[in-house]
Amino acid sequence: MEHLNGSSLSHLDSKNNQGVASSTEDVFVEEEDLLDNSDVAVVIEEAAVGVAEDRAGELTDSEGEDEFIRKYGEINFLYIRKPRESVWFVRPHALNYFKDGILYRTKGERTSEKAELFLDLMYVAIIANLAGEATANASGAALLKYILLFIPAWIIWADVKDFVNYYYNEDLFQRVCLIWYLVLLVLFANSHYDVLKDPRGAAITIVPYMLCRLTLAATLVVYSCYIPELRFQQRVYAASILVTTSLWIPVIFLSTRGKIGMSIAIFVLEQLSFMTIHHPIFKKTFKLRTSTALNIEHEVERFSVFFTIAIGEFLYKIVATGPLGIGFSTKFLRAIFMLLIAYILFWIYNYGSTARKAVHALRHSGVTAILFIYAHLPLIAAIVLAADAGGDLVELDITNLHRKQHHGEEGSVFGHEELIAREEESEHNMYALAFFFGGGLGVAMICLGVLGLLDVSRDPPGTFVLSRFWRVIWRVPVGLIIALLPFAELNSNILMGVIFAILAVLIVFESIVSTPKDFLIDKKIQPTIAA
Repeated sequence: MEHLNGSSLSHLDSKNNQGVASSTEDVFVEEEDLLDNSDVAVVIEEAAVGVAEDRAGELTDSEGEDEFIRKYGEINFLYIRKPRESVWFVRPHALNYFKDGILYRTKGERTSEKAELFLDLMYVAIIANLAGEATANASGAALLKYILLFIPAWIIWADVKDFVNYYYNEDLFQRVCLIWYLVLLVLFANSHYDVLKDPRGAAITIVPYMLCRLTLAATLVVYSCYIPELRFQQRVYAASILVTTSLWIPVIFLSTRGKIGMSIAIFVLEQLSFMTIHHPIFKKTFKLRTSTALNIEHEVERFSVFFTIAIGEFLYKIVATGPLGIGFSTKFLRAIFMLLIAYILFWIYNYGSTARKAVHALRHSGVTAILFIYAHLPLIAAIVLAADAGGDLVELDITNLHRKQHHGEEGSVFGHEELIAREEESEHNMYALAFFFGGGLGVAMICLGVLGLLDVSRDPPGTFVLSRFWRVIWRVPVGLIIALLPFAELNSNILMGVIFAILAVLIVFESIVSTPKDFLIDKKIQPTIAA
């Protein structure tokens, strides 16, 4: 997974050494030597700091980037010019990289590309598929299977995300690669049901993931022939992908427990090898003058988009199949609770650290960069699972979430609605669904708390009523309370209502304490005396 590739792990290693070249000529000559007469010419657009700021009424990049910089500070960089445009083949080039402590990047707004948005449509279906299977068979085993299937889906998404961040040029080769990835994802999403059944079921699920990873490795090797700035890291990372991907072959033939244990070990090894190769220590060890770099604005936006996709699962579940019936009912009430919970989660995520000015986690240190990226994995997995479980709780007529259900004696006469409820009860583990819902929301809130604490506030002391820590930390205990609520064995109406009430109090609290004191307390207006 190339999602840490060139993130602030490299950025942070050189941030204290960042500066501006002594002269335009010096940088141009050095870059000319580095690129070995390639078509990518280095152009110093601004001799000082290349930031998106307002100069003579014009922005050097985009208003969106300018807003990002207003909050997270300036980025020292110099511009590079892209190769000539071509429909069929564009010479591979790095959109961002570090050289001798200076960040070089292509000019232009970096938002989600059309290809990424198309991929996101596929992931709307994939995450709904995985969560739907888990909630349909709600149990500890189903939860474990969901996690083990969500991780590879996440890794493929991250690989595409980072490849676009570093090398996107929208030529024919990259378009074909995207279609290839989508075909493999379709196969993965429709074949995972029998992954633990037999070797054939495992192969038809694992092989698509392996092919996605091997495609990335092969592409990095090819691109390394054209991109000398990142050649060493690209080839070492490609080699590590080849080694770790080959380890999946024996997983296909192992027993169920063997599959689970080996899969976890390989996932860990994949990420450890990735972080090692792209960590500043690796760069120092091999004395690399150039290294990978992320466009942080693009990275943050991609995570935000994926989070929004996950939140959309709440809305999908209460609308798509018309599960509420006609008019007002307790189902409608539960659906409104779901809607409000999703809306609150959306705004808490966008509140972030609640700071007006901050050093972003991706830029602050290697540890905060890793935590920022990997905290999104359980965050999104938990939200999707909670949304799907909540949708089932909304749709089902039964509201009893007790661990032990008590059935009437054989031959008892029940009303039609009660008979339907008991049939649903026999098909669903309501207690497990409650834990998927409450536990998922609880984990999500804890992750949102961690994300909120990663940025380093640069607000002057006294700007807010409370410090950043005390504004954000309450997300963690709130998450713990919500995760433990299913133990109370409340019915689904009360469970959803209580969770909504808790989150509503939290969002009101954060909205108040995140407002600067100058806006909370009006200054006294001095009376004016007419002459």
